[in-house]
Amino acid sequence: MPNDHHPLRPRRNPEDIDLGAIKTDLEFLIERTERFRKEQALKPLYTMVGSAAIVIAWIELFWRRCL
Repeated sequence: MPNDHHPLRPRRNPEDIDLGAIKTDLEFLIERTERFRKEQALKPLYTMVGSAAIVIAWIELFWRRCL
């Protein structure tokens, strides 16, 4: 059985950690995630409206040309 023990990484010095940069990165990621969710939420609506427009246009063309 292989040895599954992973050695612990050494802890970083707390004075070396830039909390401002971490906060800025987190705010950026949160903003991008919210924007992505909003964009993804509208895709089904765009698909339904586009499909309905194609069907209505096809019915109009059929009605005018064939009847």
